[in-house]
Amino acid sequence: MKDAAKFTLITQGIVALFVVGIILYQLQSVLLPFVIAVFLSYIFKPLVLFLERKKVPMVFSLIIVLITVAVLIAGVSLFLYSSIQSFVAALPHYEERMTSIITNLVQYAEQKARQMDIDISSYEWTSLLQGSSITGLVTTGLGSFLTYISDFVLILLFMMFLLAGSGQLSAKIKSSFSFEHSARMASIIENIDVQVRQYLLAKTLVSVLMGVVTAIILVILGVDFPLLWGVLAFALNFIPNIGSAVSAIFPFLLACLQFDSFGIPLLLLVLLVAVHNIIGNVLEPKLMASSLNMSPVLVLMSLLFWGWLWGIWGMVLAVPITSMIKIVCENVDTLKPIAALMSSKVNRPPDVVTVRG
Repeated sequence: MKDAAKFTLITQGIVALFVVGIILYQLQSVLLPFVIAVFLSYIFKPLVLFLERKKVPMVFSLIIVLITVAVLIAGVSLFLYSSIQSFVAALPHYEERMTSIITNLVQYAEQKARQMDIDISSYEWTSLLQGSSITGLVTTGLGSFLTYISDFVLILLFMMFLLAGSGQLSAKIKSSFSFEHSARMASIIENIDVQVRQYLLAKTLVSVLMGVVTAIILVILGVDFPLLWGVLAFALNFIPNIGSAVSAIFPFLLACLQFDSFGIPLLLLVLLVAVHNIIGNVLEPKLMASSLNMSPVLVLMSLLFWGWLWGIWGMVLAVPITSMIKIVCENVDTLKPIAALMSSKVNRPPDVVTVRG
């Protein structure tokens, strides 16, 4: 009977996950702006609470935050749109440079192959990378990125409702339950709120620093579109390990096409890798209030799942979403085993010492 009950429970869990996945996929157009609004509300909640302590009415506090976020999102959207247009317009120039490099490499390979009595002249190496396909890839990927940013009206609407209820949940709980239960529930909610806000603020600040430093290095070395790559480094920093590597490789490849020698591209790659490692492995852990200690397998699975579900935005939001789930599980006694399974380190219980009298 116990085995049958366990099998039924596992089957119900699999079906529930499948149904949740379908719901998340079908409601992407609504849920994705809502999740972004939740993150933005955590980031800007300290500003609302600060204005509230200064006796500023909630309506004016929300208006200030609304204007700030709207200006930021609109500015980034317009900047990305113009930068992408300029980048696409410059692709034919990079295509010529890429064709020249490939031609030289093919001639060198054919020369070495003839010395080894190998015929590779029948292969069409230059057709491997076509400028049209690269242009289509860039415009499709970045176009979808801008599509989600263009939904900022819905994001702002969700965020305003979330910020309008800031600080009221604990008061409602205290008025709805007994003192013992309400104090416990209010403490749990406050701990979750503080830890999530600290994580998102620290991660956002580190990502901003990553984008700014990346753009400065590109400006100093004279690489094209430094601000575009800086914004890309900011967004990709939310994807651990993979994001920082991608944000360094793309400018390196562009620099290889832009300059005649490989000196500046190699210097650029070394500087970006060094800076990204210093910021990600030294500065970021110090800014974090506490280490999230997430399993690398869990991070990989979350990237695959949310990336499959919501595309590039899903990959950017994958780790923050998983981090919020882990923080919630750590603060709820019945869910602490799940938090332990999500951790990368095993917290062993203390050894029991038997004292013989």
